Amino acid sequence: MYKQILDKTTKGIELSEAEVNELIGAINSGDVSDIQIAGFQVALLMKGASLKETAYIAKAMRDNCVPLKPKVAAETMDTCGTGGGLSTFNISTATAIVAAAAGIPVAKHGSRSIASLSGSADVLEALGVYINLQPAEAEKMIEEIGIAFLYAPLFHPVMCKVLPPEQDLGIKTIFYSIIGPLINPAFAPRHLLGVYKPELLDTVTYVAKELGYTNAMFVHGLDGLDEISLLGKTRINKLKDGVVTTFEIAPEDFGMKRCTLEEIKTGTPDVNAATINGVFAGAITDARRNAIILNAAGALIVGGKAEDFQSGIKLAAEIIDSGKAAKKLDELRTLSNSFKK
Repeated sequence: MYKQILDKTTKGIELSEAEVNELIGAINSGDVSDIQIAGFQVALLMKGASLKETAYIAKAMRDNCVPLKPKVAAETMDTCGTGGGLSTFNISTATAIVAAAAGIPVAKHGSRSIASLSGSADVLEALGVYINLQPAEAEKMIEEIGIAFLYAPLFHPVMCKVLPPEQDLGIKTIFYSIIGPLINPAFAPRHLLGVYKPELLDTVTYVAKELGYTNAMFVHGLDGLDEISLLGKTRINKLKDGVVTTFEIAPEDFGMKRCTLEEIKTGTPDVNAATINGVFAGAITDARRNAIILNAAGALIVGGKAEDFQSGIKLAAEIIDSGKAAKKLDELRTLSNSFKK
């Protein structure tokens, strides 16, 4: 099976959904060696994965994850970025907390950083959150407080096998840059997802649509951010009920000042945690607060709590100023640590 798939890939022939399912299943069961995984990754990178192949791989990866299904009335949502590009503090993690404080059930999927100083897992640990939750524990958290962190390595055995060869080879394939952010183990159909390259925006949107996403925004800061940008314009693909619309926004459209990367750049996990705590406590009111509010506005639209960015910005500010975001973070910290072994 493997040799046939590799032969097709090296010849530039598109794989079928059945072949992709067989390969991902074999990786999950340990029937494919590390060398064979690396060989396939290089071959796929050289060929270039088609849109259909990318969607097939994403579906197969999700089919082989450790699933969780929290019992909540509304659709769950995720907020994350692909990584890569310019590095900011953990804006999407703060956004997830604001969204949960608004009453949106959030299954925040993420991992430690590979390319920058601080991933979502890193900053949440620095904030005192216990990240190594089992599926039943994460389900309980979403049901009780409306948010849980899903530490990707605990839910994606296949990803744990394909990432080490990538790192050893020094390559970056679709597994990390496209598929990882889309395969939330809670099958969250709502998403605010940042993309670091403009050419990936339509690809991610296509795959998400194939995966059954119902309401999502895929955003790319034209200056190189995988966030809704406070530096300049952001291109957005909005997917709702199978229909995709594309538009651009800029901070000044909503009365916000543009900032420099220096003002919102990433630091260590401890530094980024202090930033999030400071914004939620009202002690930080500069560009870092605005970056969270602007991205949270997008999440509130996706989550059905705001009609547009203007109303979303207003609501996000109210959630922070009222102390609701700080309270939600404290709930996340307290309940997660109750499961600590």
